[in-house]
Amino acid sequence: MDDATTLDTLLSGEPSTEAWARAVPLLERASADVLTEVAGRLLDWPARCRPMPDHWWDEQRAGRHRPWHRTAAWRELGDLDHVQTGGSPRFPAEVDDFASFGEGAVSVACPPDPAWLVLGAAAEWHHNGGDIVVWGTGPQVPSRMLLDGSAFHDEALDVQVSPDGSVAVASVEGRLHAWRTPADDELWQLDLGPAQESVDSFDMVGMTTRIGFSGDGRRVAAGSVARGLRVIDTATGHVLLTQEVADCGPVALDHAGRLLAHAGEAGAIVVRDTASGAFTSHDTGLSTVNAVAFAADGSGLLVAGSAATEDAVAAALLTFDGDRVVESRLIRPEGLPQDMSARSPLAAICTRCVWGGHGPLVLAVDDGFAVLFDDRGRLLWTEPGQVAGGFSPTGEVLTLVGDTVTAVFLDGLR
Repeated sequence: MDDATTLDTLLSGEPSTEAWARAVPLLERASADVLTEVAGRLLDWPARCRPMPDHWWDEQRAGRHRPWHRTAAWRELGDLDHVQTGGSPRFPAEVDDFASFGEGAVSVACPPDPAWLVLGAAAEWHHNGGDIVVWGTGPQVPSRMLLDGSAFHDEALDVQVSPDGSVAVASVEGRLHAWRTPADDELWQLDLGPAQESVDSFDMVGMTTRIGFSGDGRRVAAGSVARGLRVIDTATGHVLLTQEVADCGPVALDHAGRLLAHAGEAGAIVVRDTASGAFTSHDTGLSTVNAVAFAADGSGLLVAGSAATEDAVAAALLTFDGDRVVESRLIRPEGLPQDMSARSPLAAICTRCVWGGHGPLVLAVDDGFAVLFDDRGRLLWTEPGQVAGGFSPTGEVLTLVGDTVTAVFLDGLR
């Protein structure tokens, strides 16, 4: 029996990780025509059946991208024990006290190549704050401490990296920190000032600073109800715009950093000119806003939150003509876990979205589940438990951190 016939037999049978393991060497030897045909059939298999093999992962890290790599859907990168030691499953570290992630992780940022990640640890109650680290997922990049939580009592509930992965930004105790990554060189700090007296210090949603880079990486926005909005020059830390706001939540900049979007009142979205601060407000059809993302070409805005009269997870697509919204479309994903809510504090802090090469994508999170869905409302991935997640800048990879750290490859999902 030749390879093509064996592949056809495997793909005609019951999907399983065992069948996938048998298919891997056959995919590597397949002709271009056969590979095109079987790749389409493999994408109909459950994504969980198609983990990326070690040698495919190694080839990608070495810059050797093969067409069959696109059939793999995910890879487990390690767990929080590996993060704590600064090692990985195949390349253990020689230390056991690199960082403290005993209470879990609250945030993760993924550069274009997930050879490393930036992770924020949960604070220990009445003890250390959360460490912020670069974690090398293999031997190519060493793990580094960006911010030692022992001097703080806060945790970085949002951490983001620039589109090229060269800068990471997080906020701790009202101060914004920027580092050169994947090294640990501090680039600048910015004091965001005292919190407004009207905001309760225990209001996690109102106090949390949300962060977003422009598509060209030259500007970064930081905003919270407690400390207002800033637009900052990424290279220097110079503040370009300061604005007090009654509502804020998530923030997003367009490619050139000319427009800033953030949550408004009762599910509306506010779009500001970053030079003048002038703004317009747009109805989204949602009642809350948990995440926002501009389209790469500036033609629209993806807004994730909850449906107008319910707790249910939903999203809206706004289409622009210049600076004017000309169309709004509601997205209601199907097949969500029962009782999943978009109104919990965790949903408000941990929901993420991106609009890149794979189109609009939303990672919706609540206390028990995380789900990935597209602009047609199709569920592409589900993850049980309390999970922090982050997309790579163009949406090619989604990293998820719960008990384990997982990379999900959007090329391998349908």
